[in-house]
Amino acid sequence: MLMARSIWEAQTYVSLRLSEREQPPGEPGQPVPALSLGGAAPMKLGTNLIEGPDSWTYQSPVGDIVIPYVSEKTTIQVGAPFGIGRSRLIDAAEWVHVAYLYQNWALADMLKYAGEPDPASNDFQHTERRRHIRLGWELAVDALLQATAFLPEGDHGGDQVPDSEIWSQFGRSAKLADPYLVTRARLEEDLETFRGMLEDFDNFYDAVD
Repeated sequence: MLMARSIWEAQTYVSLRLSEREQPPGEPGQPVPALSLGGAAPMKLGTNLIEGPDSWTYQSPVGDIVIPYVSEKTTIQVGAPFGIGRSRLIDAAEWVHVAYLYQNWALADMLKYAGEPDPASNDFQHTERRRHIRLGWELAVDALLQATAFLPEGDHGGDQVPDSEIWSQFGRSAKLADPYLVTRARLEEDLETFRGMLEDFDNFYDAVD
């Protein structure tokens, strides 16, 4: 049985697999990340999210996925929505594309929000909009961190994620289309960019609040 480290990871995995099914052979898909961006069948406690002694079982469209309570609790405590350590479900190239999708969503929503009347307002609707934009950047950063977990360790580690750590059809197609997708330099550059965008967003609205 499949095991996810968190609810976010389980939903993202399902979205990826459903997207992969819909793509023509050999073409990279456009998976939709979990929850706030839709894509996967929603989890509903008692319907397809079943409680057990130590874990939930998510009866998803692509098979049952176990989500240990302790693992989900840890992700919340440390602020790593997708999970701690290295994923066993989603490969490095897939994580990069998940990060880009969240980045695209957050950037588009941020620009749209900035053009609306009084975006610095502190009423509930505006603060919720800003919270969702921040969440998009945070998920983009965490997805990239998930990809970096597959980089070789040590001073003499390789400069990219090994091909053996890219096992999905989507991941292999994505790397074939972009050979630099999971290089150490690209991942570090993207992390710096995404973190900078989140910091700038927070600093701007903190200054006007």
